[in-house]
Order: sequence, then C-alpha cells, then structure tokens
Amino acid sequence: MNTRHQSHPDPGSDADPNPLQLIELQFRAAESRVLTAAVQLDVFTHIARGASTAATVAAAAAADPRAMRMLLDAAAVLGLLRKQGEAYALTPLSARYLAENSPDYLGEGLKLDRHWPGWTHLADAVRAGRPPRAGRPQGERFAAPALRGMYAQNRPAAERLGQALSPALPPSARVLDVACGSAVWSLALARAQPALRVTALDFPPVLELAREFIARENAAAQYEFLPGDMHAVALEPAAYDLILLANVAHSAGEAKLRQLLHRLAAALRPGGRLAIVDMIPDPERTGPLLPVIFALNLLLHTEQGDAYTLGQYRAWLEAAGFEPPATIEIGWASPALLARRR
Repeated sequence: MNTRHQSHPDPGSDADPNPLQLIELQFRAAESRVLTAAVQLDVFTHIARGASTAATVAAAAAADPRAMRMLLDAAAVLGLLRKQGEAYALTPLSARYLAENSPDYLGEGLKLDRHWPGWTHLADAVRAGRPPRAGRPQGERFAAPALRGMYAQNRPAAERLGQALSPALPPSARVLDVACGSAVWSLALARAQPALRVTALDFPPVLELAREFIARENAAAQYEFLPGDMHAVALEPAAYDLILLANVAHSAGEAKLRQLLHRLAAALRPGGRLAIVDMIPDPERTGPLLPVIFALNLLLHTEQGDAYTLGQYRAWLEAAGFEPPATIEIGWASPALLARRR
C-alpha cells in the first residue's frame, strides 16, 4: 500500500488560503529528522535483517516500542517503508540506499547530520550575509563516512556522464579530476577506458581516502595524485583532454570560480573539454526546488558559495576561452555542462 502523503496546494496559489498549508510547511522540517533518526537507529538495516514490527525493530535498536512505532509510521508516510497491518517492509529506495548490507548504502553520510545545525540559524545568516558560524573545516567536509555517502549517491550519475564522455576521448586520454573527493566521476571513465590516465587533485587527506576507492576498483595503475588547493596548485599547461569539475564549483564565490575557469582552460589541450556537474537553478531562480534550496545551504556553510545559473556559466566559460557549453542529462538534479576549449 502506498502511504506517501499527497502534495498540497502552493501556499502562494490562487486557491483559498488555508493556514493548514503553513502549519504543514513548517512541519516539513520534521521529514528530514525522521530520515536521519531512522538511519541513526539503523531502522532500515534491522528490517533488512528480518525485524518487521515496531516491537522487533525497537528491540534490535534498543529503543522504546511505542516511540519506534511512531517513527516507523512516519517513515512509511514519507515513502521510506511499506506498512501492511503491523508489519513494515523496505521500499526499493530504502533497500538500495538505507540498508547497510547494500553496496549503495548512504547511511554513513546521513548519520553525520551535518546540515541541520546550520539551518536553525538561517535568519541570522540572511541578516549577516554569511554563515552564522565559521564554515565547516575542510577535513570535516571530507570525513570518510561523508565521502562514502557521496560516492554512492553520485555513482549512477557518474556512470551516465562517463557513458556520454567516453566515446569522444582518445584511448590514452589524460583526465584531470579537480577536487576529486572519492574519485567517483573519473572512475566511471577509467572503467570504460583502461588506457586512460587520471590526475586526481585534492587536499592530501582527501587523496588518501580517494586511494581506497580507486584501489577497490583496481584502477590504481591509471591514477596519479596532485595534492593541493584547486585554486592555487600549479597545473601542467595544455596537458589534458578532459577536466572534471564535479560538485565543487558552487563552493567558490564568483571571482574565484572565474579565475579557476581561466586556469582550467590553460591546462586543457586545444579542443579539450571541461565537464561541470553542479546544482543549476533556472534563469529566474524560481526552481527547480533542490538547486534553489541548495543555494541557501551554501549560505549557511560557505563564505561565498552559490548555485549559479546556466547563463552565468555560459558567460564565464566564454570569457575564459571556451565555446558555449552543451548540456548532458545524467539523471541528476541538473544537467551536466560540457564546454570545449577554443
């Protein structure tokens, strides 16, 4: 039985205004808390291992049965569980991403609960135009559990991007993976082309973690490592056929990002391409929801970060020496951008 709650009219629509819409909107913050608490209590893992009622899940989680029933019911309403009588079962979504026995498990990153504290200070951040506290340290951003979660959540989109980019690359292409994180985006290319060579650029502690993912894919022979800050480290000129800038452009303010695009253009061979993956709102910044909300998340956690529009990327890329970017659908919140160096 599908118990997912129905969508409600837009509070700003022409329908009769109803204060219930505002009450429900305020309580939607609780939806993320239901997800986080259920993951922290290993609810989905316990159900995957055979627990099926509130009592048995509570026993496995060392929790109160009545309180667990409330949490499981909320998870079912949110579409994270199915409920039949007193029994709960995983959905395809929770089985794949929230049960610890799945290779695509995202729970380690979700358990960190990194975003919530900042959101409680949103009004302060809007008043000040900066995070209410110092931005997250680089080391925390790339803690091993967070990287494992990012690897799993990005892998399907990385595979689609790799399938789109690989046919146009020469067999022995050189690729620069900027702020590589788990190296999930370049690994998709490395799997497709065994002769391809990748330079993974990131801070030294991150590269140590990236080596683990690369070794797990038996791709170590295809990689070399460039430790440092993407805004400062020396890049080999005209050396690369492809540069990946995935889920990191948003962290820089406009001035630093535009400087980075010029640096990356100089590191590409003539005709080489730059692929950008990020949250991209529409020109009016009225949607889609995730990129617009993500921009606020950047206000809360970075000094100058933002979600940039396609028009901004187009102008900045052309100024840096690129042709106008094409878009590639990769099943992500926004399409990837692909720009060729002139």
